[in-house]
Amino acid sequence: MDSKSLLKDLTLLSGVSGDEKAVSSFLNNKLSSCGTQLKDKLGSVVYEIKGKSENPKIMVVGHMDEIGFMVHSILKNGLIRIIPMGGWDPRTLMSSPVEIINHKGEKHIGLIGSVPVHHLKDASGKLSIDDMYVDLGAESDTEIKELFEIRKGDFVVPVTHYSYIDKKDIMLSKAFDDRAGIALAIETALHFKNNEHPNTLYCGGSVQEEVGTRGAQTVASLVKPDLAIILEGAPGDDFPGNRDEIQCGLNKGVQIRVVDPTMITNPQLKNLVINICEENKIPYQIAVRKSGGTDAGKIHLSNLGVPSVVLAVPVRYAHSHNGMMSMKDYNSALELIKKLIEKIDAEVLNNILP
Repeated sequence: MDSKSLLKDLTLLSGVSGDEKAVSSFLNNKLSSCGTQLKDKLGSVVYEIKGKSENPKIMVVGHMDEIGFMVHSILKNGLIRIIPMGGWDPRTLMSSPVEIINHKGEKHIGLIGSVPVHHLKDASGKLSIDDMYVDLGAESDTEIKELFEIRKGDFVVPVTHYSYIDKKDIMLSKAFDDRAGIALAIETALHFKNNEHPNTLYCGGSVQEEVGTRGAQTVASLVKPDLAIILEGAPGDDFPGNRDEIQCGLNKGVQIRVVDPTMITNPQLKNLVINICEENKIPYQIAVRKSGGTDAGKIHLSNLGVPSVVLAVPVRYAHSHNGMMSMKDYNSALELIKKLIEKIDAEVLNNILP
């Protein structure tokens, strides 16, 4: 499979939290031949790929949703107020193009504008999303409702233009958080469809991660995994002025997250992952996160507890209209996932458990 084409196709799909249907349809199209589909009632979906043994059950999952917005209200002058679906930095939004997807699935493009600076409540001129609106060029609320057929509650998604910098093997696009994880889950499933593994895999995507890791809870209840590998596009920290050691830099390899406020990685699993990297000369970087969280927060607490590890591809400018991701890091992550799955059998799992 061509990883670049897969990533391009995934990042250009619309999939705001709560409206991930386009992404799940894409995933189903790619993995329908891999095995039995399992789906929860929120929309998370995984495929069972049988190996040499029924156990351990290993879940390999990214999240299908991306950050976006929802129509909050329609003003009489035709401007549209929005609320965020997931975490946005307001500094990245001014003049950015977005598409509003109405109830018919039609997409209408507009720009994010704001209240003029001299009318802002904050005397410093600092913008919040409450000061912003989407402008479709409409002149009245009647046009919005009757011409565009837009309603309150419709989803709003960023518009981006995919680019590839061949001299550096780097991609520019939206939603690498977490279409990178979905791409890795797809490639993992397709690989082990035709290659031996001493376990049973469940590969796929969760929903609504960006608004509270909701799909993680339901998909974990569905699968009841013995071990979980959570795949992410993690925010890069190799920026000017970073006072701490870089733990998520481009071209430095797959990120292994060992702790964040929602989860502590099982120590034996952490050591196993690091040892596999070193034995196979896979570039890696260890992340000790002071903030944030992933689907692992819910998954590792499901049932009687699930040893879990978060493997991530670094993404500069995550949670904005456009991010930057290195194929070198993506390939490191994919190689590690394959080696890890080839290694984990019932005996290895038993050694991981406390």
